[in-house]
Amino acid sequence: MNLVTSAGSNSTTSGSPPRPSRRPKENQFVQKNGQLLHSYHAEKAPYPLSYNKHILELESLDNRLTKFLRSGSQSFINFSEDQYPCRCLDLGCGTGSWIIETAKEWPKCEFVGFDLVNVQLPLKIIEPSIADRIQFVHGNFLTTKLPFEDDEFDHVHIQHIARGVPENKWDILFEEINRILRPGGSIEMIEDDIVFPTLPRWFTAPLRKRPRRATSVHLPDGTQRGYPDLPDSPTSNMGHDHALLESLHTSVYGHRFINMKPSALLPSYFTQYFRQVTIGPVLSFPMPSIPPLQPLPPQMATAYALPLGLDTDPRTSMMTASSVNGASSFSSIASEPTRSSEAPRKQSISVSFVEEVVKALPPGHLIQKTELDLTPEQDSSESPRLYALDTALSSDDRGNVPSSLVDVDKLRSLNQRSLAMHLYRSFQAVLACQEALWEELKDRLRNRREELEPYGWEDDEEFEEPQNRNKFEQILERYRTDMFQRVALWNSLHDIGWMLPSREPLSRAELIEEERMREAMLEARQNAPQEDLQTPCRSVRVLIGFKP
Repeated sequence: MNLVTSAGSNSTTSGSPPRPSRRPKENQFVQKNGQLLHSYHAEKAPYPLSYNKHILELESLDNRLTKFLRSGSQSFINFSEDQYPCRCLDLGCGTGSWIIETAKEWPKCEFVGFDLVNVQLPLKIIEPSIADRIQFVHGNFLTTKLPFEDDEFDHVHIQHIARGVPENKWDILFEEINRILRPGGSIEMIEDDIVFPTLPRWFTAPLRKRPRRATSVHLPDGTQRGYPDLPDSPTSNMGHDHALLESLHTSVYGHRFINMKPSALLPSYFTQYFRQVTIGPVLSFPMPSIPPLQPLPPQMATAYALPLGLDTDPRTSMMTASSVNGASSFSSIASEPTRSSEAPRKQSISVSFVEEVVKALPPGHLIQKTELDLTPEQDSSESPRLYALDTALSSDDRGNVPSSLVDVDKLRSLNQRSLAMHLYRSFQAVLACQEALWEELKDRLRNRREELEPYGWEDDEEFEEPQNRNKFEQILERYRTDMFQRVALWNSLHDIGWMLPSREPLSRAELIEEERMREAMLEARQNAPQEDLQTPCRSVRVLIGFKP
Protein backbone atom coordinates (compact mmCIF):
# COMPACT_ATOMS: atom_id res chain seq x y z
CA MET A 1 0.00 0.00 0.00
CA ASN A 2 1.29 3.43 -0.87
CA LEU A 3 1.90 5.41 2.34
CA VAL A 4 3.03 8.62 0.68
CA THR A 5 0.94 11.76 0.76
CA SER A 6 1.37 15.42 -0.02
CA ALA A 7 -0.23 18.11 2.14
CA GLY A 8 0.00 21.84 2.64
CA SER A 9 1.65 22.53 -0.72
CA ASN A 10 1.62 26.22 -1.66
CA SER A 11 4.42 26.31 -4.19
CA THR A 12 5.64 24.57 -7.28
CA THR A 13 8.34 21.98 -6.82
CA SER A 14 11.06 20.58 -9.00
CA GLY A 15 10.83 17.03 -10.28
CA SER A 16 7.79 14.80 -9.99
CA PRO A 17 5.40 15.82 -7.22
CA PRO A 18 4.62 13.28 -4.50
CA ARG A 19 1.68 11.05 -5.24
CA PRO A 20 -1.62 11.72 -3.42
CA SER A 21 -2.38 9.90 -0.21
CA ARG A 22 -4.55 6.82 0.14
CA ARG A 23 -4.45 7.17 3.91
CA PRO A 24 -6.60 10.02 5.31
CA LYS A 25 -5.34 11.92 8.33
CA GLU A 26 -7.94 10.48 10.70
CA ASN A 27 -6.64 6.96 9.97
CA GLN A 28 -3.05 7.86 10.86
CA PHE A 29 -3.72 7.94 14.60
CA VAL A 30 -5.23 5.84 17.37
CA GLN A 31 -6.20 6.87 20.89
CA LYS A 32 -5.10 4.65 23.81
CA ASN A 33 -5.58 5.67 27.43
CA GLY A 34 -5.43 9.35 26.58
CA GLN A 35 -2.36 8.98 24.33
CA LEU A 36 -2.44 9.94 20.64
CA LEU A 37 -0.33 7.34 18.79
CA HIS A 38 0.44 6.60 15.16
CA SER A 39 -1.56 3.65 13.82
CA TYR A 40 1.33 1.80 12.15
CA HIS A 41 2.51 -1.53 13.48
CA ALA A 42 5.69 -1.32 15.55
CA GLU A 43 7.60 -3.41 13.01
CA LYS A 44 6.89 -0.88 10.24
CA ALA A 45 7.18 2.28 12.33
CA PRO A 46 8.82 1.58 15.71
CA TYR A 47 8.65 5.19 16.97
CA PRO A 48 7.11 4.70 20.47
CA LEU A 49 6.34 8.26 21.60
CA SER A 50 2.86 9.78 21.67
CA TYR A 51 1.80 12.78 19.60
CA ASN A 52 0.12 14.60 22.45
CA LYS A 53 0.39 18.37 22.27
CA HIS A 54 2.80 18.82 25.19
CA ILE A 55 5.18 16.28 23.62
CA LEU A 56 5.14 17.95 20.21
CA GLU A 57 5.87 21.29 21.87
CA LEU A 58 9.23 19.97 23.08
CA GLU A 59 10.51 20.76 19.57
CA SER A 60 10.45 24.43 20.48
CA LEU A 61 12.92 23.82 23.30
CA ASP A 62 15.35 22.22 20.86
CA ASN A 63 14.98 25.05 18.37
CA ARG A 64 15.63 27.59 21.11
CA LEU A 65 18.80 25.76 22.16
CA THR A 66 20.12 25.73 18.58
CA LYS A 67 19.34 29.39 18.12
CA PHE A 68 21.08 30.22 21.39
CA LEU A 69 24.22 28.22 20.65
CA ARG A 70 24.39 29.59 17.10
CA SER A 71 23.81 33.28 17.95
CA GLY A 72 20.42 33.46 16.25
CA SER A 73 20.85 30.94 13.44
CA GLN A 74 18.79 27.74 13.20
CA SER A 75 21.56 25.87 11.38
CA PHE A 76 24.90 24.53 12.59
CA ILE A 77 26.46 25.24 9.18
CA ASN A 78 28.02 28.67 8.63
CA PHE A 79 26.18 29.74 5.48
CA SER A 80 26.81 33.23 4.17
CA GLU A 81 23.84 35.16 2.80
CA ASP A 82 24.78 34.41 -0.81
CA GLN A 83 25.24 30.69 -0.02
CA TYR A 84 21.88 29.88 1.58
CA PRO A 85 20.34 26.65 0.20
CA CYS A 86 17.74 27.06 -2.52
CA ARG A 87 15.86 23.86 -1.67
CA CYS A 88 15.92 22.18 1.73
CA LEU A 89 14.47 18.93 3.11
CA ASP A 90 13.68 18.55 6.81
CA LEU A 91 13.54 14.78 7.32
CA GLY A 92 11.34 13.88 10.29
CA CYS A 93 10.04 17.44 10.47
CA GLY A 94 7.50 16.90 13.28
CA THR A 95 5.37 20.02 13.64
CA GLY A 96 7.47 21.87 11.07
CA SER A 97 8.62 24.47 13.60
CA TRP A 98 12.26 24.30 12.45
CA ILE A 99 11.21 24.93 8.85
CA ILE A 100 9.07 27.92 9.79
CA GLU A 101 11.86 29.51 11.83
CA THR A 102 14.54 28.81 9.22
CA ALA A 103 12.35 30.13 6.38
CA LYS A 104 12.63 33.55 8.06
CA GLU A 105 16.42 33.24 8.03
CA TRP A 106 16.71 31.93 4.46
CA PRO A 107 14.25 34.16 2.53
CA LYS A 108 14.77 32.61 -0.91
CA CYS A 109 14.81 28.93 0.07
CA GLU A 110 11.99 26.46 -0.63
CA PHE A 111 11.38 23.90 2.12
CA VAL A 112 9.93 20.39 2.17
CA GLY A 113 9.07 18.77 5.48
CA PHE A 114 8.77 14.97 5.49
CA ASP A 115 7.22 13.06 8.38
CA LEU A 116 5.34 9.86 9.17
CA VAL A 117 2.05 11.55 10.12
CA ASN A 118 0.28 14.85 9.70
CA VAL A 119 1.03 16.85 12.85
CA GLN A 120 2.36 19.98 11.12
CA LEU A 121 1.15 23.48 11.81
CA PRO A 122 -1.50 24.60 9.25
CA LEU A 123 0.14 26.72 6.60
CA LYS A 124 -2.95 28.96 6.42
CA ILE A 125 -2.07 30.49 9.81
CA ILE A 126 1.47 31.36 8.68
CA GLU A 127 2.47 34.53 6.89
CA PRO A 128 2.01 33.95 3.12
CA SER A 129 5.58 35.00 2.25
CA ILE A 130 6.75 32.04 4.36
CA ALA A 131 3.91 29.58 3.76
CA ASP A 132 4.26 29.87 -0.02
CA ARG A 133 7.75 28.35 0.24
CA ILE A 134 6.78 25.37 2.42
CA GLN A 135 5.44 21.94 1.51
CA PHE A 136 4.71 19.06 3.87
CA VAL A 137 4.94 15.47 2.63
CA HIS A 138 4.03 12.33 4.59
CA GLY A 139 5.26 8.79 4.33
CA ASN A 140 7.29 6.03 5.95
CA PHE A 141 10.96 6.19 4.96
CA LEU A 142 11.57 2.83 6.66
CA THR A 143 9.37 0.93 4.20
CA THR A 144 9.43 3.05 1.02
CA LYS A 145 11.96 5.17 -0.82
CA LEU A 146 11.86 8.90 -0.30
CA PRO A 147 9.45 10.35 -2.93
CA PHE A 148 12.00 12.79 -4.34
CA GLU A 149 14.20 12.98 -7.42
CA ASP A 150 17.94 12.33 -7.48
CA ASP A 151 20.06 15.38 -6.56
CA GLU A 152 16.92 17.38 -5.69
CA PHE A 153 17.98 19.15 -2.49
CA ASP A 154 20.80 21.53 -1.58
CA HIS A 155 20.50 20.84 2.13
CA VAL A 156 19.05 18.13 4.38
CA HIS A 157 18.23 18.80 8.03
CA ILE A 158 17.60 15.89 10.42
CA GLN A 159 16.76 16.29 14.07
CA HIS A 160 15.83 13.67 16.66
CA ILE A 161 14.66 10.76 14.50
CA ALA A 162 16.83 8.09 16.19
CA ARG A 163 14.00 6.92 18.48
CA GLY A 164 12.20 5.61 15.40
CA VAL A 165 15.03 4.13 13.31
CA PRO A 166 16.13 0.51 13.91
CA GLU A 167 19.87 -0.06 13.77
CA ASN A 168 19.62 -2.15 10.59
CA LYS A 169 17.81 0.68 8.73
CA TRP A 170 20.40 3.44 9.06
CA ASP A 171 22.45 2.26 6.10
CA ILE A 172 19.44 2.22 3.77
CA LEU A 173 18.32 5.63 5.03
CA PHE A 174 21.71 7.23 4.43
CA GLU A 175 21.80 5.79 0.92
CA GLU A 176 18.48 7.54 0.21
CA ILE A 177 19.70 10.81 1.71
CA ASN A 178 22.82 10.63 -0.42
CA ARG A 179 20.68 9.97 -3.51
CA ILE A 180 18.41 13.01 -3.14
CA LEU A 181 21.22 15.39 -2.12
CA ARG A 182 22.93 17.21 -5.00
CA PRO A 183 26.73 17.04 -5.34
CA GLY A 184 28.20 19.59 -2.98
CA GLY A 185 24.98 19.68 -0.96
CA SER A 186 25.11 19.75 2.81
CA ILE A 187 23.58 17.71 5.60
CA GLU A 188 23.30 18.47 9.31
CA MET A 189 22.07 16.03 11.93
CA ILE A 190 21.28 16.67 15.60
CA GLU A 191 20.59 13.55 17.66
CA ASP A 192 19.98 12.82 21.33
CA ASP A 193 21.02 9.69 23.14
CA ILE A 194 18.03 7.93 24.69
CA VAL A 195 18.41 8.70 28.39
CA PHE A 196 16.30 7.55 31.33
CA PRO A 197 16.76 10.25 34.00
CA THR A 198 17.06 8.72 37.46
CA LEU A 199 16.81 10.09 40.97
CA PRO A 200 18.97 8.77 43.83
CA ARG A 201 17.30 7.34 46.91
CA TRP A 202 18.51 10.17 49.13
CA PHE A 203 16.29 12.50 47.07
CA THR A 204 13.17 10.34 46.72
CA ALA A 205 13.05 8.75 50.18
CA PRO A 206 12.05 11.99 52.00
CA LEU A 207 9.18 12.48 49.53
CA ARG A 208 7.45 9.31 50.69
CA LYS A 209 4.91 9.13 53.47
CA ARG A 210 6.02 7.90 56.88
CA PRO A 211 6.28 4.10 56.76
CA ARG A 212 4.06 1.96 58.94
CA ARG A 213 5.47 1.03 62.33
CA ALA A 214 5.09 -2.67 61.58
CA THR A 215 5.44 -4.48 58.29
CA SER A 216 2.73 -7.01 59.13
CA VAL A 217 -0.42 -7.55 61.19
CA HIS A 218 -1.14 -10.46 63.54
CA LEU A 219 -4.44 -12.21 62.81
CA PRO A 220 -6.59 -13.94 65.52
CA ASP A 221 -5.56 -17.38 64.29
CA GLY A 222 -1.91 -16.60 65.00
CA THR A 223 -0.87 -16.03 61.38
CA GLN A 224 0.61 -12.85 59.95
CA ARG A 225 -0.17 -10.92 56.82
CA GLY A 226 2.38 -8.53 55.40
CA TYR A 227 1.51 -5.15 54.02
CA PRO A 228 1.88 -5.24 50.23
CA ASP A 229 4.58 -3.01 48.77
CA LEU A 230 3.92 -1.04 45.65
CA PRO A 231 6.03 -2.28 42.75
CA ASP A 232 9.07 -0.14 42.05
CA SER A 233 9.24 0.69 45.77
CA PRO A 234 12.24 1.71 47.86
CA THR A 235 12.10 -1.67 49.59
CA SER A 236 13.49 -3.38 46.51
CA ASN A 237 17.19 -4.09 46.09
CA MET A 238 17.46 -1.98 42.95
CA GLY A 239 19.63 1.12 42.71
CA HIS A 240 16.77 3.61 42.68
CA ASP A 241 12.99 3.81 43.13
CA HIS A 242 12.16 3.69 39.41
CA ALA A 243 14.22 0.67 38.41
CA LEU A 244 11.25 -1.26 37.00
CA LEU A 245 10.26 1.65 34.79
CA GLU A 246 13.84 2.00 33.58
CA SER A 247 13.96 -1.72 32.75
CA LEU A 248 10.74 -1.47 30.73
CA HIS A 249 12.04 1.63 28.97
CA THR A 250 15.24 -0.13 27.93
CA SER A 251 13.27 -3.15 26.68
CA VAL A 252 10.96 -0.99 24.56
CA TYR A 253 13.89 0.19 22.46
CA GLY A 254 15.78 -3.09 22.63
CA HIS A 255 12.86 -5.04 21.18
CA ARG A 256 12.57 -2.47 18.40
CA PHE A 257 16.29 -2.88 17.66
CA ILE A 258 16.87 0.83 18.28
CA ASN A 259 20.35 1.84 19.40
CA MET A 260 20.06 4.03 22.51
CA LYS A 261 23.40 5.78 21.85
CA PRO A 262 23.16 7.22 18.32
CA SER A 263 25.94 9.67 19.26
CA ALA A 264 28.34 6.71 19.05
CA LEU A 265 26.68 5.05 16.04
CA LEU A 266 26.18 7.88 13.53
CA PRO A 267 29.75 9.19 13.04
CA SER A 268 30.72 6.05 11.11
CA TYR A 269 27.84 6.57 8.64
CA PHE A 270 28.74 10.21 8.11
CA THR A 271 32.35 9.41 7.30
CA GLN A 272 31.19 6.65 4.93
CA TYR A 273 28.71 8.68 2.87
CA PHE A 274 29.92 12.28 3.10
CA ARG A 275 33.09 14.37 2.93
CA GLN A 276 34.34 17.40 4.88
CA VAL A 277 32.64 15.78 7.85
CA THR A 278 32.49 17.69 11.12
CA ILE A 279 31.69 15.56 14.15
CA GLY A 280 30.77 17.66 17.12
CA PRO A 281 31.55 16.57 20.67
CA VAL A 282 28.87 14.84 22.72
CA LEU A 283 27.29 17.66 24.69
CA SER A 284 25.96 16.40 28.03
CA PHE A 285 23.85 18.38 30.47
CA PRO A 286 23.83 17.33 34.15
CA MET A 287 20.85 17.35 36.46
CA PRO A 288 19.92 20.87 37.63
CA SER A 289 21.06 22.01 41.04
CA ILE A 290 18.87 21.15 44.01
CA PRO A 291 16.41 24.03 44.41
CA PRO A 292 15.57 25.54 47.80
CA LEU A 293 12.61 24.12 49.63
CA GLN A 294 9.29 25.82 49.13
CA PRO A 295 8.07 28.21 51.88
CA LEU A 296 6.45 26.67 54.91
CA PRO A 297 2.77 27.20 55.67
CA PRO A 298 2.11 30.53 57.46
CA GLN A 299 1.49 28.97 60.89
CA MET A 300 4.71 26.96 60.88
CA ALA A 301 7.73 28.60 62.51
CA THR A 302 9.80 25.45 62.70
CA ALA A 303 13.35 24.53 63.46
CA TYR A 304 14.14 24.44 59.77
CA ALA A 305 13.52 28.11 59.00
CA LEU A 306 13.48 30.41 62.03
CA PRO A 307 16.08 30.86 64.78
CA LEU A 308 14.95 30.81 68.39
CA GLY A 309 13.50 33.93 69.99
CA LEU A 310 12.64 35.85 66.84
CA ASP A 311 9.70 38.20 66.80
CA THR A 312 8.02 37.01 63.62
CA ASP A 313 4.75 37.84 62.00
CA PRO A 314 3.02 34.53 61.20
CA ARG A 315 0.95 36.20 58.51
CA THR A 316 3.93 37.36 56.41
CA SER A 317 6.60 34.84 57.49
CA MET A 318 9.24 37.57 57.27
CA MET A 319 12.00 38.73 59.60
CA THR A 320 14.83 41.25 59.52
CA ALA A 321 18.51 40.44 59.16
CA SER A 322 19.42 42.47 62.23
CA SER A 323 17.17 40.31 64.39
CA VAL A 324 18.83 37.09 63.19
CA ASN A 325 22.49 37.91 63.81
CA GLY A 326 23.77 36.13 66.87
CA ALA A 327 21.09 33.43 66.90
CA SER A 328 22.55 30.09 67.91
CA SER A 329 19.68 27.61 68.00
CA PHE A 330 16.41 26.67 66.40
CA SER A 331 13.03 25.80 67.87
CA SER A 332 9.83 24.27 66.61
CA ILE A 333 6.34 24.89 67.88
CA ALA A 334 5.54 21.38 66.67
CA SER A 335 8.64 19.74 68.13
CA GLU A 336 8.44 16.42 69.89
CA PRO A 337 9.47 16.00 73.56
CA THR A 338 12.47 13.87 72.60
CA ARG A 339 14.67 13.79 69.55
CA SER A 340 17.18 11.34 68.19
CA SER A 341 20.87 11.66 68.93
CA GLU A 342 21.38 13.06 65.43
CA ALA A 343 19.19 16.11 66.05
CA PRO A 344 21.88 18.40 67.53
CA ARG A 345 24.18 17.68 64.57
CA LYS A 346 21.49 18.55 62.03
CA GLN A 347 20.53 21.73 63.88
CA SER A 348 24.11 22.94 64.25
CA ILE A 349 24.70 22.56 60.51
CA SER A 350 21.54 24.52 59.70
CA VAL A 351 22.29 27.28 62.21
CA SER A 352 25.85 27.76 60.97
CA PHE A 353 24.74 27.99 57.37
CA VAL A 354 21.85 30.39 58.06
CA GLU A 355 24.10 32.66 60.12
CA GLU A 356 26.56 32.91 57.24
CA VAL A 357 23.75 33.81 54.84
CA VAL A 358 22.29 36.43 57.16
CA LYS A 359 25.62 38.09 58.04
CA ALA A 360 26.12 38.86 54.38
CA LEU A 361 22.85 40.80 54.20
CA PRO A 362 22.46 44.49 55.08
CA PRO A 363 20.67 45.35 58.37
CA GLY A 364 16.92 45.50 58.02
CA HIS A 365 16.86 43.31 54.90
CA LEU A 366 13.59 41.40 54.72
CA ILE A 367 14.21 37.68 54.39
CA GLN A 368 11.63 35.40 52.90
CA LYS A 369 11.72 31.86 54.21
CA THR A 370 12.86 30.66 50.80
CA GLU A 371 16.11 32.60 51.24
CA LEU A 372 16.89 30.55 54.34
CA ASP A 373 15.85 27.23 52.86
CA LEU A 374 19.14 26.81 51.03
CA THR A 375 21.66 24.08 51.55
CA PRO A 376 25.45 24.09 51.83
CA GLU A 377 25.61 22.39 48.44
CA GLN A 378 24.01 25.42 46.78
CA ASP A 379 26.22 27.86 48.67
CA SER A 380 29.41 26.14 47.57
CA SER A 381 32.08 28.43 46.16
CA GLU A 382 32.71 25.90 43.40
CA SER A 383 29.84 26.19 40.94
CA PRO A 384 28.69 22.87 39.47
CA ARG A 385 29.39 22.25 35.80
CA LEU A 386 26.51 23.16 33.51
CA TYR A 387 27.69 20.98 30.63
CA ALA A 388 30.33 18.44 29.61
CA LEU A 389 32.02 17.98 26.24
CA ASP A 390 33.12 14.51 25.22
CA THR A 391 35.63 14.68 22.39
CA ALA A 392 36.51 10.96 22.45
CA LEU A 393 37.07 10.68 18.70
CA SER A 394 39.65 8.88 16.66
CA SER A 395 42.97 10.64 16.06
CA ASP A 396 41.94 11.34 12.46
CA ASP A 397 38.70 13.02 13.51
CA ARG A 398 39.85 15.10 16.46
CA GLY A 399 40.95 17.90 14.18
CA ASN A 400 37.39 18.15 12.86
CA VAL A 401 35.95 19.51 16.11
CA PRO A 402 35.86 23.27 15.43
CA SER A 403 35.06 25.77 18.15
CA SER A 404 32.51 27.37 15.81
CA LEU A 405 30.25 24.31 15.93
CA VAL A 406 29.59 24.60 19.66
CA ASP A 407 30.15 28.06 21.11
CA VAL A 408 31.72 27.38 24.50
CA ASP A 409 31.14 30.97 25.60
CA LYS A 410 27.44 30.50 24.96
CA LEU A 411 27.44 27.29 26.96
CA ARG A 412 29.17 29.04 29.85
CA SER A 413 26.48 31.71 29.87
CA LEU A 414 23.72 29.16 30.56
CA ASN A 415 22.21 29.44 34.03
CA GLN A 416 21.35 26.66 36.43
CA ARG A 417 17.63 26.80 35.73
CA SER A 418 18.23 26.13 32.02
CA LEU A 419 19.24 22.62 33.05
CA ALA A 420 15.69 22.10 34.30
CA MET A 421 14.55 22.47 30.68
CA HIS A 422 16.76 19.57 29.61
CA LEU A 423 15.61 17.37 32.48
CA TYR A 424 11.97 18.20 31.70
CA ARG A 425 12.49 17.26 28.06
CA SER A 426 14.15 13.94 28.95
CA PHE A 427 11.62 12.66 31.45
CA GLN A 428 8.69 13.75 29.30
CA ALA A 429 10.15 11.61 26.49
CA VAL A 430 10.04 8.65 28.90
CA LEU A 431 6.42 9.30 29.87
CA ALA A 432 5.50 9.75 26.19
CA CYS A 433 6.30 6.03 25.74
CA GLN A 434 3.54 5.14 28.21
CA GLU A 435 1.66 2.71 26.00
CA ALA A 436 4.82 1.02 24.71
CA LEU A 437 5.94 0.57 28.33
CA TRP A 438 2.56 -0.95 29.16
CA GLU A 439 2.80 -3.41 26.27
CA GLU A 440 6.24 -4.46 27.49
CA LEU A 441 4.91 -4.97 31.01
CA LYS A 442 1.99 -7.06 29.74
CA ASP A 443 4.40 -9.25 27.79
CA ARG A 444 6.41 -9.89 30.94
CA LEU A 445 3.28 -10.65 32.95
CA ARG A 446 2.19 -13.21 30.37
CA ASN A 447 5.46 -14.81 29.39
CA ARG A 448 8.33 -13.74 31.67
CA ARG A 449 6.76 -13.06 35.04
CA GLU A 450 9.93 -14.07 36.86
CA GLU A 451 11.67 -10.98 35.45
CA LEU A 452 9.37 -8.77 37.54
CA GLU A 453 10.16 -10.37 40.90
CA PRO A 454 13.41 -8.43 41.55
CA TYR A 455 11.44 -5.20 41.19
CA GLY A 456 8.91 -6.00 43.90
CA TRP A 457 5.99 -6.78 41.59
CA GLU A 458 3.60 -9.10 43.43
CA ASP A 459 3.30 -12.43 41.66
CA ASP A 460 -0.48 -12.65 41.81
CA GLU A 461 -1.81 -14.43 38.75
CA GLU A 462 -5.39 -13.77 39.83
CA PHE A 463 -5.00 -10.07 39.08
CA GLU A 464 -6.98 -9.04 36.03
CA GLU A 465 -5.64 -6.54 33.52
CA PRO A 466 -7.46 -3.51 35.08
CA GLN A 467 -5.69 -4.10 38.40
CA ASN A 468 -2.32 -4.45 36.71
CA ARG A 469 -2.99 -1.34 34.65
CA ASN A 470 -3.82 0.56 37.84
CA LYS A 471 -0.53 -0.53 39.43
CA PHE A 472 1.34 0.47 36.28
CA GLU A 473 -0.23 3.94 36.31
CA GLN A 474 0.78 4.33 39.96
CA ILE A 475 4.39 3.68 38.90
CA LEU A 476 4.12 6.31 36.14
CA GLU A 477 2.52 8.83 38.48
CA ARG A 478 5.22 8.34 41.10
CA TYR A 479 7.92 8.91 38.47
CA ARG A 480 6.10 11.96 37.10
CA THR A 481 5.63 13.45 40.57
CA ASP A 482 9.24 12.82 41.62
CA MET A 483 10.59 14.36 38.44
CA PHE A 484 8.43 17.47 38.74
CA GLN A 485 9.72 17.81 42.29
CA ARG A 486 13.28 17.67 40.90
CA VAL A 487 12.58 20.12 38.06
CA ALA A 488 10.98 22.55 40.58
CA LEU A 489 9.18 24.73 38.04
CA TRP A 490 7.99 26.96 40.90
CA ASN A 491 11.63 27.96 41.52
CA SER A 492 12.16 28.94 37.88
CA LEU A 493 9.08 31.14 38.00
CA HIS A 494 10.16 32.63 41.33
CA ASP A 495 13.58 33.47 39.83
CA ILE A 496 11.97 35.60 37.12
CA GLY A 497 9.76 37.51 39.52
CA TRP A 498 6.56 35.50 39.89
CA MET A 499 5.03 35.65 43.36
CA LEU A 500 4.53 32.32 45.10
CA PRO A 501 0.86 31.57 45.79
CA SER A 502 -0.12 31.75 49.45
CA ARG A 503 -0.77 28.45 51.18
CA GLU A 504 -3.82 27.61 53.20
CA PRO A 505 -3.28 26.63 56.85
CA LEU A 506 -2.83 22.89 57.29
CA SER A 507 -4.26 20.48 59.81
CA ARG A 508 -2.09 19.35 62.72
CA ALA A 509 -1.46 15.97 61.07
CA GLU A 510 -0.47 17.69 57.80
CA LEU A 511 1.84 20.02 59.69
CA ILE A 512 3.61 17.17 61.42
CA GLU A 513 4.01 15.25 58.16
CA GLU A 514 5.33 18.29 56.29
CA GLU A 515 7.76 19.02 59.11
CA ARG A 516 9.03 15.42 59.00
CA MET A 517 9.49 15.53 55.22
CA ARG A 518 11.23 18.88 55.45
CA GLU A 519 13.69 17.64 58.06
CA ALA A 520 14.45 14.54 55.99
CA MET A 521 14.97 16.60 52.84
CA LEU A 522 17.40 18.97 54.52
CA GLU A 523 19.43 16.13 55.98
CA ALA A 524 19.53 14.33 52.63
CA ARG A 525 20.73 17.44 50.81
CA GLN A 526 23.48 18.08 53.33
CA ASN A 527 24.86 14.58 52.76
CA ALA A 528 24.26 14.35 48.99
CA PRO A 529 27.24 12.94 47.03
CA GLN A 530 28.53 15.45 44.50
CA GLU A 531 28.59 12.82 41.74
CA ASP A 532 24.82 12.40 42.04
CA LEU A 533 24.38 16.09 41.28
CA GLN A 534 26.36 15.78 38.05
CA THR A 535 24.54 12.77 36.56
CA PRO A 536 23.73 13.57 32.90
CA CYS A 537 20.06 14.05 32.12
CA ARG A 538 20.61 14.69 28.41
CA SER A 539 23.34 14.02 25.80
CA VAL A 540 23.24 15.42 22.26
CA ARG A 541 25.62 15.43 19.28
CA VAL A 542 25.77 17.50 16.09
CA LEU A 543 27.19 16.15 12.81
CA ILE A 544 27.56 17.95 9.49
CA GLY A 545 28.90 16.86 6.09
CA PHE A 546 28.84 17.45 2.34
CA LYS A 547 28.11 15.17 -0.59
CA PRO A 548 31.17 14.72 -2.84
